[in-house]
Amino acid sequence: MIAPSILGLCQAVADAGGRALLVGGWVRDYLLGRERSDYDLEVYRLEAAPLRSLLARLGPVNSVGEAYTVYKVRLPAGAGSPSLIVDVGLPRRESKIGRGHRAFLVTGDPSMSYEEAARRRDLTINAMMLDPLTGELLDPYHGREDLAARLLRVVDPATFVEDSLRVLRLVPFAARLSFAIEPATI
Repeated sequence: MIAPSILGLCQAVADAGGRALLVGGWVRDYLLGRERSDYDLEVYRLEAAPLRSLLARLGPVNSVGEAYTVYKVRLPAGAGSPSLIVDVGLPRRESKIGRGHRAFLVTGDPSMSYEEAARRRDLTINAMMLDPLTGELLDPYHGREDLAARLLRVVDPATFVEDSLRVLRLVPFAARLSFAIEPATI
């Protein structure tokens, strides 16, 4: 289910001394057996400048978040397949600096631990990471257990409420997946 161009990107990151992990919704849907074509990668142990240079060798790069190090890269696909546009970023630190869902100071930090990076995600089922080169699933907040229980649970109650959009996304998310919302999350 993982596109060859994604595996190639991840191998290029590994060859440069980093580690690229699939994150978020792709991992969740993969574990649910659902096909998904929008890939999000988080790159560890590789600073922003070398990462951008590496990505530029693989395809055109658009900086959608240069300040917090998120790039969209267009990767070539196989014969007869459309190219893939992939979001590639560094693990991010977020600090609330005002009101509203945009009032955050965000900085990329490739030296973050996987647990710390996953802590900023909204739900445990979106905080899992998959290494496409090894198949290793990193699940510091037990998202796989919540998938099996068909349960939506926040990763960190303190950070969840800092962004009002997370709350607004929760109910449609529950309806789309037919999952229950954990009582403490409600």
